[in-house]
This record gives sequence, C-alpha cells and structure tokens, in this order.
Amino acid sequence: CSSCGRDSEASSKMEDFYELELNIKGLSNLEESLDDYLSVEALNGENQYSCESCQKRVDATRCIKLRSLPPVVNFQLKRYVFLPKTTTKKKISSSFSFPGQLDMGKRLSDPSSNYIYDLAAILIHKGSAANSGHYVAHIKDESNGHWWEFDDECVSSLGFHPFGEKPGKSSDKADQKSEGTSTEGSVANGNNSSHHEAALTSNMGEMFSSTDAYMLMYKRSSKDENGIKSNNIVEASNSSLPRHLMDEIDALNASCVNECGEYLSKKDNLLASIQERRQEVKSVITEAPATPDDDSYFWISLDWLRQWADNATPPSSIDNSPIQCEHGKVPASKVTSMKRLSAKAWEKLLSKVRIFSICWILFLRIVSLTRFA
Repeated sequence: CSSCGRDSEASSKMEDFYELELNIKGLSNLEESLDDYLSVEALNGENQYSCESCQKRVDATRCIKLRSLPPVVNFQLKRYVFLPKTTTKKKISSSFSFPGQLDMGKRLSDPSSNYIYDLAAILIHKGSAANSGHYVAHIKDESNGHWWEFDDECVSSLGFHPFGEKPGKSSDKADQKSEGTSTEGSVANGNNSSHHEAALTSNMGEMFSSTDAYMLMYKRSSKDENGIKSNNIVEASNSSLPRHLMDEIDALNASCVNECGEYLSKKDNLLASIQERRQEVKSVITEAPATPDDDSYFWISLDWLRQWADNATPPSSIDNSPIQCEHGKVPASKVTSMKRLSAKAWEKLLSKVRIFSICWILFLRIVSLTRFA
C-alpha cells in the first residue's frame, strides 16, 4: 500500500511452485522474461487496491518475490497465446535466447551469490501450430557434460553443445549477430538452421537461441567459491542401500533383462516370418502369368488371391465358390472377378494351401467366352 506502506495479508503466505511461467511475446531473452516476471505492477485508477489497514481503495504496487529456489529450476516459456477473435491458440515462433549459465541469486528477495545454475535440459516443440507437432528433449549428462537428444524411442548424441553444432561452425554467425562484441565459445542452437539462430555470448558464458524451445531446465551449479566444480555424482554400491532394496533392484534389473531378451527374440522371429511370407507370395506371383502358348492353366478368384497375398495370416484353403454358378461353372459375368494362373504357379499355390473349390479349364489354343456358360 502506498499510503500506509504495509503489505497485504496474502503477501505473508509463501506458495511453492513447480516452474516459472515466463512471457516471451515481445521479449528476446531469458533475462528480459525474468525482469518482466518479477517487475513491479502499479495498481491505480480503476485498478486501485482495497487496503485492509486503510479501509479504502488506494494506490499500491504488486510484484512477485522469490524467497528460495530448488536445486532444479524449470522455466515454462509461453510459446502459445490465445486469440480472442478466433478463439484459437497461436504459437509464438520468435527467436528466444537463454544462457548456458544463469545467476538467480540476484533475483531473490535476499540476494545471494550461491545461486548459479547450469543449463541441464531443453524441451522443444517442433511444428508451426499450437495444437499439433512433435516434442523432443535435449538433456545434458551431468557426469561428463555430454548432450543427448531424446526423440521418442530414438536417442542420439549431440556432443558437448545442446543443439549439436560445433563452435567452429557458428563462430562467424555469432560475430555477426553480436556486432563486434567479443564471443567465447558461442554455438548454433538447433538441428534446423532455418528455425534457429546463431548463439550469442553474455558475461555468464555461452548464449543459445531457439524458436522452438518451450521449457528450460537449470540445475544448481556444484562449483565452490573458487570456481572448482566438485564431483556430485554418487557412485552406487551395495553398501549405500539397505540389503532388501538392493535385492529388489537386482530382481527388477534381472526381470528387465529377461523381458528385453524375450522382446528381441519375438522381434527376430516376427521379422523372419514376415520375410518368409514375402518370399512365399513373391514365388507364386512371379510365376502367375500364363502365356498364350500354355495348353493348360487355372482360374482362381481374384478376391481370394488378394486375401492370400495381402494378409499376414492367409486363408488355409482355396475357395473359388464366389466366381462359380450353382452348376459349378463360371458365368461370363465373373470373368473380371477371376485371375488366370499358370500351371507352375498353381502347383506352388497348392503346396501351400488346400483346395476347397476350384475351377479348372483346359484350353487347346483358342479361348471362347461361350465356354463360361
């Protein structure tokens, strides 16, 4: 309250959060978004504050203050905006820059120098629309600084930079973007150069830029006061966990190995079965054409042949009843519903399935449709 100087009762209540939702519309980098998020809003005019102490509406200010921060801080970038006129969402595809290392100590209500965070993961939305697209994650292995891309079941290495491009490839771009500002290890920031810009450099180190990043994850740095990074990776050992937990973990690991082995075995068997089935169909189809010089050939239902060739589990017997009349012959109207097979193809087909109903016709040289009466 600008009159009595007191904070509201709600200000004394601290709320926990899972992530900070930051605006990016009209903002170019993470520092600007944080400034916007923590900015002081003036409440005046029609938007005056009703002060409990003053018992009236007065001018006041409102803002968000960070009291403490967790080991991992998530920044949700508001890539999607609602359009009231069309009642639809639109994706903001403007380039947004963020540092490889972030000082959050100055953002606390009580500033501290022990809140330096390192970029640990980037979640990316690929696609131009808000209601469609594909999500991938770029995650850094904290034990060695190596970055990996997780794209559904596909995991690929990105090297030591979050977007997979070596510094040498983007140094020229970075110099151009920074307009002569000295750069230090600046890198390009995406797999698709048409959707990402070259990285810039700030006083905190590397700067990266992306048009698709929608969540940034920063992990609190393990460097000591002298700037030496301590090894915070705890090696698992049998003595670090109770015996019953180790037994359960070993059992789960063994079960996982067995399931993976069974899956691979089923996969190999299925692929072999598919390949065998393809060869089976191919062996018949390649021999199917009957030449005009053939003295004998066989007619078969075209629908049945398609079912046999296309299905993974083919019918077990040949059925020509759909193309036959009640007398067991083939009417002329069914000519387009049947296929002529050579004797060689017929023999191969018979070796794989049994006969339910067939139509066998012997031709000497001349064929007349009147024979299908």
